[in-house]
Amino acid sequence: MRLWLVPVMLAAGSSLCAAQVADSPACKLFTQKEASAYVGASVGAGESSFMPGAIGCAWSDDAAGSKLDINVLPAGNALQLKRWGFESFEGFRAVPDIGARAYVARSPVMEIAGQKYGGGWQAGAIVGSDYVAVGLKGPKANADTAVAFLKEVIKRR
Repeated sequence: MRLWLVPVMLAAGSSLCAAQVADSPACKLFTQKEASAYVGASVGAGESSFMPGAIGCAWSDDAAGSKLDINVLPAGNALQLKRWGFESFEGFRAVPDIGARAYVARSPVMEIAGQKYGGGWQAGAIVGSDYVAVGLKGPKANADTAVAFLKEVIKRR
């Protein structure tokens, strides 16, 4: 199995394993209205991520296919871009002036157990002792929006 499945699951993991309450510090960084503005569509209230070792939150509307998520992990968990095939993802590029190994890319669409995942934009960077990763899917989701959202997450933390 190719390891590029892991970053797709990172992007999908927040909604797959979301807790029912938004008690994560990441859920307090943005309001539901702000999250909706980033993706260009209505999303639900933020739900805490249940990804082991991560502090995260996801705002989504599964019916509309809109999603915004944040995951903060220890820097040692940062994606190995070359090793995991990220450089082959659509729109992949390094992003200067954010943090170490900063990138933006569009995740490939995958079908898992009859559900389609991926296709959204993601960005990430190592900042201090943390790896900060974000994902966006919706009408306004693109590389520039993903980078802007990543910068705002880093600023608000």
